[in-house]
Amino acid sequence: MSRLASLKAGVSNPRLIALELYKHFQRNVRGRHGIDVVDSDWDTLVLLDACRYDIFERHVPFEGELSKAVSRGSHTSEFLEENFSGRTLPDTVYVSATPQLRAHELEENFHAVVHVWDDGWDDELRTVPPEAMVEATLEAHESYPNKRIISHFLQPHYPFIGEHGRGIEHGTITGGGVLADERDFASVWELLESGDVSHDDVWRAYVENLELTVPHLERLLKSIDGKVVVTADHGNSFGRMGVYGHPRGYYLPELVEVPWLELSFDRRREIIADGTTDVTATETVENRLRDLGYR
Repeated sequence: MSRLASLKAGVSNPRLIALELYKHFQRNVRGRHGIDVVDSDWDTLVLLDACRYDIFERHVPFEGELSKAVSRGSHTSEFLEENFSGRTLPDTVYVSATPQLRAHELEENFHAVVHVWDDGWDDELRTVPPEAMVEATLEAHESYPNKRIISHFLQPHYPFIGEHGRGIEHGTITGGGVLADERDFASVWELLESGDVSHDDVWRAYVENLELTVPHLERLLKSIDGKVVVTADHGNSFGRMGVYGHPRGYYLPELVEVPWLELSFDRRREIIADGTTDVTATETVENRLRDLGYR
C-alpha cells in the first residue's frame, strides 16, 4: 500500500495513520542504524530466521556475551539487501536454508553459496530441518577452512516442525501482506489476526521451533573453531500495532531487535579472500519460496 493510499484509508481507520507515521519515523531513524553484519567481528555467523531477542534470551542456554542488536530489516529480503547488496565478499561462504539469497540475485557476491534448500528440503515439513543445516555447515567448514561462513537456519521461522506446531492447521506465511491468489491456505498470521487460532498456540509453536533447533546448534558450535556469533535476520510480531508476522519496512522493536551472542573461542581462523564464484542449483526458487510463504 502506498503512503498516500494508507493515509486515505486512515480517514476511516485512525490506527492506520498512526502506523504509517510510526513506520516513516522508524524507517528513517532506526532503520538506518542497524548493525552491519559484514563489518562485524566473526569467523562464523549463525543466523536464526525470524528470531526475536526475547525468546532467544529465554530459551537459548549457550554461554557467551549476549547483547541486543538492531537489524537493518524486518524481513529477510530487506536484511539481505541492506547488508550484502553492492558488495563483493570473496572471503565469505553463505550456507543458506532460505532461497531468498538467490531470489534477490545476491549469490554472486560471495566466494560460494551452498543452497541447502535445494537438496536438504523436507517435503513433509515444507522447510529445511536444522539437522540438515548442521551437516551442510560442517561440510562448508571442511571445504572452505579459510573462509568466513554464514549459516542461515530457517527456524524459528515457520513452518512449525514440532509436535504442537504441526497440529495447527495453517498454510504458508508471507511475512507481510496477503497474497491469496498465490496460496492455497491462509497463513498462520492471518488466522491469528482473525482469531481462528489463539495467540498462545502460535506463540508456543514459535518457541517450540527454536527449542527444537537448540540441540542441533549445540552440536554445530562444538564442532567448529574460530569466533562464532549467533544472531537473527529479523524478529516477529504477534499483533503489535496490528502487525502480524514480519512484513518488510516495519521497524517495530519486536521486528528489528535481535540477539547478538558472541561465543568464547580458543583461536581464530585464518581468513583468505581469493575471488567469488558462480553457484547453480537444480530446484526452482519459486516452489521453495511458496512453501515458506514468500510467494
